[in-house]
Amino acid sequence: MKKCLNMSFVLTLLLILAGCELLKQSELPIKSESNNINYAQYYLLLAKLSDENIIDKIHQVQLISHDKNQPNMQNKNNNALNIEQQFKSVLLFALPNSPIHNPFTAKSKLNQLSLDNLKDVHLTYTDFAFFNMLKSQLNQQILLLNQLSLENKALNLINKTSQHQQDKIESLQQQIIQLKKIESNINEHGQ
Repeated sequence: MKKCLNMSFVLTLLLILAGCELLKQSELPIKSESNNINYAQYYLLLAKLSDENIIDKIHQVQLISHDKNQPNMQNKNNNALNIEQQFKSVLLFALPNSPIHNPFTAKSKLNQLSLDNLKDVHLTYTDFAFFNMLKSQLNQQILLLNQLSLENKALNLINKTSQHQQDKIESLQQQIIQLKKIESNINEHGQ
């Protein structure tokens, strides 16, 4: 009898554990649709697309992000899909051949994705490393663009100063010509 009770206890425990495992597996698709996305591969895919296809991807990301408040979606899933779209948006802004290429916007969007937001999304170590590398690259691009902007401002100032100096030289040359004419007239009338 005792053996029978132990056996039924073990079977009941196994059934409960199996049920819990099934519940965990049914939650996986809701938990993160982004598990299926390898963002580094997605970026490489984007890099190979034509301008028209990139524009289509931009429209897809924009449409999905505007449609994120679907009533039949759970909050956790909605947040995961929203973050997935934000990551895709970051990649579209970071892509050099994208018509909306803008490292400032890409970096800003990447900074907006806080750790609290990411709790509903499963990022692999590869994805995490990829986005850290992307953040470093965007920082470098921004620094270079800022440096280029400062150098362009300096070059414009040099060009303005140079033009101002050139205008002064031309004015002085005109004055020298006028003075030579006056001198020439004085020499002619003085003789």
